[in-house]
Amino acid sequence: MKKNRKMKKSFKVKHPIGVKLGAIFASLVIFVLGTTVALVYVLFAKDQGVNAKSNTNSINETTANAVQLQLQNIQGDANNYLNVLYVIKDDNHYEEEAEYFFNELCQSNTDIYFVYSQSNGYKASAAFSELVTGGQKIIESWIASNRAVSDKVKAGTVVIKDLSASFGVPYTLGTFFKNNNELVCVAYNAESIKETCFKNSNSTYIVNAVGEPLIYEDNQEFLDAGLVPSFETVQEILDYSGTEYIYKDSQNNRWIYIRKNILDNTCSVITLTSESSILKAINLTALRIIAVSFAVFFLAILIIRFFSRSLTNPIEDLVDATNRIDRGDYDIHLRPRTKDEIGFLSDRFTNMAGGLAERNRLMSTFTKFVNKDIAEKAASGQLSLGGEDKNATVFLSDIRSFTAMSEKMTAPEVVEFLNDYFTRMVDCVNRTNGIVDKFIGDAVMAVWGAATTNGSPEEDAWAAVKAALMMRIALYHFNENQIKNGRNPIKIGCGINSGPIVAGQIGSEDHMNYTVIGDTVNLASRTEALNKPFATDILITENTYLLVKDKIIAEEMPGVHVKGKTDPIKMYAVVNAKGIKGPKDIHKLREFLGWDEPELDKVNTDEEEKKYKIGK
Repeated sequence: MKKNRKMKKSFKVKHPIGVKLGAIFASLVIFVLGTTVALVYVLFAKDQGVNAKSNTNSINETTANAVQLQLQNIQGDANNYLNVLYVIKDDNHYEEEAEYFFNELCQSNTDIYFVYSQSNGYKASAAFSELVTGGQKIIESWIASNRAVSDKVKAGTVVIKDLSASFGVPYTLGTFFKNNNELVCVAYNAESIKETCFKNSNSTYIVNAVGEPLIYEDNQEFLDAGLVPSFETVQEILDYSGTEYIYKDSQNNRWIYIRKNILDNTCSVITLTSESSILKAINLTALRIIAVSFAVFFLAILIIRFFSRSLTNPIEDLVDATNRIDRGDYDIHLRPRTKDEIGFLSDRFTNMAGGLAERNRLMSTFTKFVNKDIAEKAASGQLSLGGEDKNATVFLSDIRSFTAMSEKMTAPEVVEFLNDYFTRMVDCVNRTNGIVDKFIGDAVMAVWGAATTNGSPEEDAWAAVKAALMMRIALYHFNENQIKNGRNPIKIGCGINSGPIVAGQIGSEDHMNYTVIGDTVNLASRTEALNKPFATDILITENTYLLVKDKIIAEEMPGVHVKGKTDPIKMYAVVNAKGIKGPKDIHKLREFLGWDEPELDKVNTDEEEKKYKIGK
C-alpha cells in the first residue's frame, strides 16, 4: 500500500490534452466546412420537398377532377339513357328506339361496355359482346352474390366495383346506382382513366369507399423496380387519417402522397410521388459535394492522426482493459504511455482493477458461505443489524438415522457424503428462488419470502413445496448412486410451515448472520420430526396447505398436539403435484418410497421432548 501511495504522488501531468487538441482543432475547420455544406444541402432538399408536396397536391387535384368528370359523365350518360327509355316505354316501336338510343350512348361514350337495369335488362356494346358471352347472366349472378351492394344502392349510395375478374376483361369497372327506384349497373373501360393516373413520376391510385382497388398499377416490372408503389403501400396509407404524408414502404422507398375523396366519398384518389425521383438531381450534386468532402476529410484525418497517436493508443488500451474486466479478467497492468491526463487515468485504472479483483475474490468466497442474494445486499449496504416482520414459508429437512450411519464412516467419507447430498438439495432450493438459511449437521433449513420472494405468500409456499418434491426426485437419484457404490440408501423427512417470522441480521456489529426466527420456524421443525411416525417424506402444516391446496395432492394426517398449542395442529402429507405423473395417494407414495404402512395407534412419539402427541 505504501508503494502505491508513493506512485500516486510521483505521477504528474506534463503534457495536457488541451495542447494536443489545439492542433486537432485546426484540422477540424475543414470538417466544419463540410458540415456547413451538408446543412445547406439538407435545407435545399427540404425546400424541394415542400415544392414536391405542392406539385403532388396539384397533380392530385387535376387528376381527381378529371377522373370525377369522366365517371360522372359515364353515370350521367347511362342515367339519361335510362330516363329516355322510361319515357318511351309505351311507344309501339320501343325496341327499335331503345336500340337506337343505346347505340347513340355507345358512340358518344366509347368507354361504356354495357348498361343493366332490372326493368330494361342488359344492353352491351358490340365490341364488348365479342369479348364476353353471357354477360347478362354474369352480372345478374354477381348482383345476387353481392347483396350488400344492392342494399347500399337502394339506400341511395353510389357504389363502384372492379368487375375485371368477373368478366375476364382487364380494366372493367362498374358503377351501381339507383334510377327510378331500381338498381342500375353501367360497366365501362377504365384503361383511359389509368393512363391519366400513371404518367411521369407520379402515380395515382383510385380506391372505392371500402378501400378496394379500382385503378392500380399491375406492371410487375415497374413495381419491382420501385418506380411505382405497390397497392399494399396504398392500403397502409389508407389506415392514416391525414390527407398529406411522407410514407416509407417496406423496401425503404419514400413516397409523397396526397389523398382526396371524390363523388361524395364514393372513391378516393391517392397520388404518390417518388421522393427519390424528385431529389435525383439534388442527390447527384450531393454526391459530388460528398466526394470532395471525403478527399478533404481524408487529408484532415492524416493530420489528426499525426497529432492524436499519443491520445488514441492509450484510450484503446483502456477500452481493451475495460472489455477484459467486463469478461471477469481483473489481471490488468497498464503502463502509462504518456505524461498527460490519459496516462494518469491508465495508472488509476490499474489500481482500480486490483481493487475490483480483490472485491470479486471476497464476493466469490462470501457467496459460498452466504446466499448470493443476501451477499449482494450485504455488500451494497442494503442489510443492516436488526430484523423485520415477514410472511414466509420455512422448510426443514433431516436425514433419518444419520448419526448411526455416520459412525460407520470415516470423517472424509462423511464430508464427501454430505457435500454430494447438500449439493443436490440446495440446487432444488435455489431453482425455486429460496434461500438456504443454515445447515444443522445433516439438516437443511431454507426459507421463501424473507430476503427474496416469488411475489406473494401463495407463490412462496408453492415454491417451497415444489422444492421438496424436487428433493424427492433428487434423493431418488442420490440413492441410485448410493446403491451403485455399495452403500445403503437414505431416507429424509421434510417439514414445511408458513406464517409470520422475524427475518434479519442477527448477531453483533462484528459478526452477523442473516436468519429467520419465530414460532413459524419452531413449528416447521416439529413438523419435520413428525414424518417418521407418519411414514411420510413431505409433511406440511395447515397454514401451508391452505396456500397450495389447489396445486397439490395431499392427505390429511391425524391432528397433532404441539407443545405450547392448545388446539391440535392439522398436518398434511404431500403425495404429488396435480397433473404430474407419479403417486396419487399416500399408499402409492409409501410404496414408491419403499416404506411400510404405519400403525398410528401404536406410535410411540418422542417421549424425551414430548413436543407432540397424535390425536384422533
